[in-house]
Amino acid sequence: MQISKFSIYRVLIAGGLVIAVAIAIGTNTPIIALAAVLVAIILAFILERRNKEIIRDERISQISGKAASASFNIMLILAAVASLGTALFRNQLPENVVFLGAIMGYFICAALLLYMCFYAYFSRKL
Repeated sequence: MQISKFSIYRVLIAGGLVIAVAIAIGTNTPIIALAAVLVAIILAFILERRNKEIIRDERISQISGKAASASFNIMLILAAVASLGTALFRNQLPENVVFLGAIMGYFICAALLLYMCFYAYFSRKL
């Protein structure tokens, strides 16, 4: 399969997934969204297996890793600032917002622990 066809098929899979999730949200039936995600994953896997051209090389993997790291760091910082803001202004905010801020703080801690574990694992492995 040529890389141009591969790209077109990926866009079609993503578009179908967006439409199916929008329908699931509109009709309030989450099973449609779940089925669409599963079908999209299966189709993407089949598409990857049928492709014969090189899609990913070292440069693309390095760019992808740097983009993921930067995105993770920025989202973590923004979430930490938001969580800290809800903790500092908890007297002026509704109770459900303070609760969500606390939950977000716990997720930040879990994400940092997970990052440290993966960093330790990959530093030993590579």
